[in-house]
Amino acid sequence: MAELNLDKLQAAKDAAAGEHSELVEYMRVILNKETFLVPVASVLSVIRPQLLTPVPMAPDHLLGVTNARGQIFCIIDPGKALRLPNKLQAKTSDSRFLLLRHARVHLGVWVEEVLDLLRVLPSDVEEAKEKTYVQGVLQTKYGALPILRVEALFE
Repeated sequence: MAELNLDKLQAAKDAAAGEHSELVEYMRVILNKETFLVPVASVLSVIRPQLLTPVPMAPDHLLGVTNARGQIFCIIDPGKALRLPNKLQAKTSDSRFLLLRHARVHLGVWVEEVLDLLRVLPSDVEEAKEKTYVQGVLQTKYGALPILRVEALFE
């Protein structure tokens, strides 16, 4: 499977579980050795890493560009963009590109692993304290996990 189409997956899940439509889905991912939740609504698709073309004189967080879904996407290192303390890990069989939804910019982030999906009530999300790239915190069986404010990657 080269690409996971989240729109079709979401539509099928909504049709099968219409009574739970108030739930919000988050993708649990590893970014630079840290676990984050990413709102599924912010993700266009999840693909395996592809060949990246370097961009001369680009910012250090831009890893390169790639052609995905017939569009050119800039792929970034989220750790450098968000100033996380750990470095991006080397590519493995679990590495993925998350292609993000945005009206004008085709942007993707390198994630070390997509772990699973969590469906929760919006009221379960706690408000974030201070961090500019965290929009909230969710208490899970894995502990308290920060929810990535995807808009921070576009700033």
